Formats: sequence, structure tokens, C-alpha cells
Amino acid sequence: MHALLPYLPIAIAVMILIRRTQRPRIIRPGRLWIAPVILFVLVGFYAFNAAQHGPRLSGGDWGVVAGLAAVGVVLGAVRAHSVKLQRHPDTGAIEARLSAWGLLIILVWMAGRILLRQSGLVNASAPFGLYTDGAMALALGVVLAQAVVLTRRCQAVMAEYPQSEGECV
Repeated sequence: MHALLPYLPIAIAVMILIRRTQRPRIIRPGRLWIAPVILFVLVGFYAFNAAQHGPRLSGGDWGVVAGLAAVGVVLGAVRAHSVKLQRHPDTGAIEARLSAWGLLIILVWMAGRILLRQSGLVNASAPFGLYTDGAMALALGVVLAQAVVLTRRCQAVMAEYPQSEGECV
């Protein structure tokens, strides 16, 4: 039983994600910028501390971090395109439902991180270093690209179905 305990948070996350795919949730396009800004500030604090206390990254390390940021942008765009958007006929709000592909992307990402940590190829317990820097770059790329793509897609949905004068989405 103790061998399965580390996988409990993953099982809980999977159950939550599966539940999220079954119900639509309201998206407010005007608020999609909040999460990327918060994450950008947090990554900025991390980068400041990493520059002062962490090991120096070589040119190849910076290439890995930039590559992971680019992969994050692609994953975020793919995930955002996998979200099914529709306008609620009564309220005019935009409803989003995560597709099975979006769920699969999240699950593969989580499995990849677990496998990389357990492989011993990286020092995952270090507070600063290539593993953490790359993870931050990947996460920032995903969140930023997803917000941009979802905002543009929401604008297209709103333009397709004009709202009445009194509605506020």
C-alpha cells in the first residue's frame, strides 16, 4: 500500500480532470489574462532568486529552457484548440468543455514529469537548476499560449453570435 501512496495525488488529479470534461464551465474572455500575469510574476521571482542562488546555466542549458518554452507554447495552443466553445443561448456566456485530447495532453505531461523525476537523469529535488527552470518555462509557455488562443477563439464566438445590449460576458 505504501508503494502506491505517491500516486494518490495523480489519481485525484485525474478524477478531477475527468469530471471537468463532463461539465461545461463559463469562460470570461476579459479575465483570461489574469493567470498568465500571475504566473509571469511568480516565474520572475523564481528567475531572480535562481540567478542569485542557483547554479549558472550554460549555453546548452539555455537552449533546453528556450526549447521547453517553445514546446509549452505549442502544447498550450493545441490544448486551447481542443477546448470546445459554445455560446449559451439564454445567458450569452461562453461555455467551455475540455475535450478528450485536452485531457490526454495533461495526463501525458504529468506522466512525463513523473518518469523524468524517477529516471534519475535530473536533480528534481534541487530548488534551482535545469529541471526546475525548464518546468517553469514549459508551464509559462502553456499558460500564455492557452490564454492567447482561447481569448482569440472567444472573440470569434462572440462575433459569430452578437450579444444583446444588456448582456455582459
